[in-house]
Amino acid sequence: MIITRLTLNNFGVYAGFNTFEFSGAKPVVLIGGMNGRGKTTFLEAILLALYGSNSFAYNESKYRTYGQYLKAYVNRADGSLESSVELEFKLASGKEESYLIKREWSGASTRVREKITVNKDGEFSSFLTANWSMFIENILPSGLSNFFFFDGEKIAELAVDSTNAQMKQSIKALLGITVLDSLGNDISRIITKTTKVANNPMEAKELETLRDKKAQADGALQAADDRITDLSLQLDDTNKKLEKAKADYAAKGGDIIAQRQDLFNQRSRLALRIEQEQEELISAAAGALPLTLVKDLLVGIQTQASKEQESRVTALAVSKMNAVFSTYVLTSGKDTKAIMDFIQYVEKTAEAEATEIIYDLPDQSLYTLNNLMKSGLNRACNDVKKLITESQANQGKVDEIDSYLSVDLDENALSRLYKKIKELEQKVIDLEVLLQNEQQKRVSLHGEAMRAASEYSKYVESLINNLELNDDSDRLLKYAHHATKVLDDYKVKLQERKIDVLAATMTTCYKRLANKKNLINRIHMDSFTLDFEYLNAEGNIVPKESLSAGEKQLMVIALLWALATCSKKKLPVIIDTPLSRMDSNHRTSLITTYFPQASDQTIILSTDSEIDAQYYELMKPNIGDEFTLIYNDELKCSTIEKGYFKEKFNDN
Repeated sequence: MIITRLTLNNFGVYAGFNTFEFSGAKPVVLIGGMNGRGKTTFLEAILLALYGSNSFAYNESKYRTYGQYLKAYVNRADGSLESSVELEFKLASGKEESYLIKREWSGASTRVREKITVNKDGEFSSFLTANWSMFIENILPSGLSNFFFFDGEKIAELAVDSTNAQMKQSIKALLGITVLDSLGNDISRIITKTTKVANNPMEAKELETLRDKKAQADGALQAADDRITDLSLQLDDTNKKLEKAKADYAAKGGDIIAQRQDLFNQRSRLALRIEQEQEELISAAAGALPLTLVKDLLVGIQTQASKEQESRVTALAVSKMNAVFSTYVLTSGKDTKAIMDFIQYVEKTAEAEATEIIYDLPDQSLYTLNNLMKSGLNRACNDVKKLITESQANQGKVDEIDSYLSVDLDENALSRLYKKIKELEQKVIDLEVLLQNEQQKRVSLHGEAMRAASEYSKYVESLINNLELNDDSDRLLKYAHHATKVLDDYKVKLQERKIDVLAATMTTCYKRLANKKNLINRIHMDSFTLDFEYLNAEGNIVPKESLSAGEKQLMVIALLWALATCSKKKLPVIIDTPLSRMDSNHRTSLITTYFPQASDQTIILSTDSEIDAQYYELMKPNIGDEFTLIYNDELKCSTIEKGYFKEKFNDN
């Protein structure tokens, strides 16, 4: 299915006739417009043209009647109050066929009446005009249309909800499974009709009783499934309300009440530590720390004292040598002139290098001064800096705790919120119990349905075995029953195979799109209930609620991509605000991987901030048609211009 033209006449923000012509050979159509310029109206116009009152856009709207919905979209600019939407598309079913559906109505009367006209290959078709709803449901079921024509922000919600009944039926229809259900119903009617003719009244009555029993068991099972779906939705909704209530409680300071005593204790410990740090700082100030202020003076004292010590040592050495020399002269009897010359040389050198005694520091004092200058002052500075940093950090924590403790709490409001939280928590428990009970009942009901089906089949088989096949009714009954058995077995195997393929394809699609590819390793879909489960590499279930908004959106996109692949149907995809919840990696992945391969035609409705210049360049090789919606502030209406934001992207 390829959309070739959409014409809007006085529809929504579009005044007069406005036509989108899609003729490009490439798969992507890019329609740009600022908010309120008509992007969503474009999407709703296509839904309206295809489905009328079955459009999910109407069903989700605030209007109570379809007539009110149509009347609300009448643009009154030209005063005619006549509106219409006209959609033309091509469909390949063996040979290419062209269809044109037009819906027109007037807003002038109190009661709005819609006129529908359908042309096939350029000629009016009375059959399609009368049966359009049935025809389009076979092409794209309305229940699944929101997977192909969707709002990027709303679609993420579907990834969290359990697969609802309508979506399950639509998935079956798109995969061709519901055809077997229809065939089974037809055969069942044949058996019923033939049995009444072929069997005696007692046998017919017994068969009717067993058939009713089977139908009742099937109905009870379906009702249980519906209750399980409803309870699951209620549980999800209650959990969301509980999460919001807890967030409101925390925002109003509810957590502070529970933490108040702990905060007081923590503040006392911090205050004591700050006091200790202040005492340590005072102690440091009474020690070596103040000497850092006269460090240069200490360096001078150290230098002078070292020289003084050297002079004293030299003088002492000369005195000692003279004393030893005198003893040596008396005892040796040798020539001592050379020694005397040496001693005199040393004396002269000492006199020349003699230093004035200023400080006359003892050796112990000089040793202490050297240690102080070597490491003592630096250590004292570092210790004080550390103390100051720790003290400031602790004071910051005290200030933060004081701000918590000084919050003006509305205890009445908090009390109401706390009560609401407890009520919601109890409701969650009650719903979980009800859901578990219903799931257990379903197991029993499923067994009853299987037994009823078995009893019915056995009785029919016994009737067939006793038939002599003397007439056509007997033969018809026998072969119809055989066909039913074969059909039931085939339907089970077909659904298992197709659902397994769908889940595997969805996993592949998700991994191609996702940034965190190791988060979900496999997507499993129950072949009977059609519910999804997301599994990690260890085989454990990943809660749907743990996914980010962007990941939820990717998950649903992976589903519809997989559906399009598995169904073999070539249907267009229309995405409104496709990138609103995506980070840059996911945006790039969608633009380069999904958009070009999603369908033979992918229509993107975007603002200039979503598909900006950078992303436009990435998309450009795959763009076949591009438009911009231009809004006239004076006339309050939008018109269509070829090209994508040409005033910003001049190279369009």
